Amino acid sequence: MTVGWLETSFPVKDVGVTRGWYEKLGFQAVSTADAGKSVTMQAGECRLALYEGVLGPAEPQLIFWQGDVEGCAETLTKAGVTFEQALKTNDKGTAFMVRDPDGQLIYVIREPGVTKDMPAAAPVPDLERGFVQVSLPVKDPNRTAAFYEMLGFRRSVVLDKEGVTPDPRVAALTNGECRICLYQGYLDPDELQLNFWQGDIDAVAARVREHDLGFLREPHGDDKGAAFMLTDPDGRPIFFINMGKYTAANFVSETGEMLA
Repeated sequence: MTVGWLETSFPVKDVGVTRGWYEKLGFQAVSTADAGKSVTMQAGECRLALYEGVLGPAEPQLIFWQGDVEGCAETLTKAGVTFEQALKTNDKGTAFMVRDPDGQLIYVIREPGVTKDMPAAAPVPDLERGFVQVSLPVKDPNRTAAFYEMLGFRRSVVLDKEGVTPDPRVAALTNGECRICLYQGYLDPDELQLNFWQGDIDAVAARVREHDLGFLREPHGDDKGAAFMLTDPDGRPIFFINMGKYTAANFVSETGEMLA
């Protein structure tokens, strides 16, 4: 079962200001709607949607597009999950809304004729920023992972030079090209974050300085790796990290099957 592609969606105060900030970071606008009040942006495989006065509720949402909406809804219904908005179908499409065990809002939608717009000459892979995970703070990684597994996600691990040492407070999940990572007690600030892994830290930091975007945490590093953190104009944390023990953005399932 696939959930389609993921757009991490943020309510913003001024879509023009926030759009401009992400463009300086290397994102490109790929579509606009709602008389310019919503814009979808992309950098590499990272899809980000900005909404000014459009999202309801006005909070960060994980919006999954063009997947098996009915299948996901049926699985959740059989599991006794309470829906924020029940499955609904009309001439505009099919959708439902639900919260995961930690309260994160999930919207699963399919609309006729909607395709995944891509930026011109999109870098594949995104060597500058690296690969992205949507990172979520959770109380119980196993419980929350079980919820996402009902949506077709699979547990995965990251290959490193020293072998795999599972951390019980971390659960990495994949569904197609969607990557979500659950963290118990690690995220600071303790809220949804976009985490970019294994990119060119120096190059991205130079871009940040060039455009005077400002750092929440200045670039720092040691023999294990380097990292820095930003916040966008609406206060959303964006984290860039490169750790030498990871040779590539290679995710595998717990049985060894390549997932990315």
